[in-house]
Amino acid sequence: MKNIPKICSAQQLESFREDVKKNPDSAQAHMKLGTALCQYGLLDEAASELERAVEIYPEFAKAWVNLGGVYLSKWNFDGCIQANEKAIECESDLVQAHYNKGLGHMYKGETEEMVECYTRVIELNPEHAAGTYHLAIAMFARGEKQEAKAKLDRACALGYTPAPEILREFEKEEKAGDVLAFEIEPDSSGKHKQ
Repeated sequence: MKNIPKICSAQQLESFREDVKKNPDSAQAHMKLGTALCQYGLLDEAASELERAVEIYPEFAKAWVNLGGVYLSKWNFDGCIQANEKAIECESDLVQAHYNKGLGHMYKGETEEMVECYTRVIELNPEHAAGTYHLAIAMFARGEKQEAKAKLDRACALGYTPAPEILREFEKEEKAGDVLAFEIEPDSSGKHKQ
């Protein structure tokens, strides 16, 4: 997001507060303050500011995305999904909205919706490592083990570092697939050959 460093200083936070006081009808001012508050973990206040931003300017896609992120942080997965859907209505190709919507579905255990979201992320940005990883996880949960492994390998090639326990799960599946099963045919007498 422009104009807001990853973690703003206390002085910058106060500056954003002052900007909102001076410009109470500025969606941009509320969005900046809400985003900064989120960085400080002040989630209720952040949600209020971002809700005000989208109330002032309902087509403010990035404010919807940030609001969805706050809802996700507050474990409000339905709110996260809905806010990101609003962002997508405003800007259909906004990668972050599709990605965050997928996170909401992931926490709700909605595999099909995850696949849909992360497929869209990769359509919009084929180099999106985290989106590729989450698509692999969704495909794995759906039982598409080989496709999931290919996506996981791609995510790693793009620079994503999965948690070791995820790699172990994929490794277990891969090893289980390597086990050879021999079928013993009965001979003409009906007894099994040795």
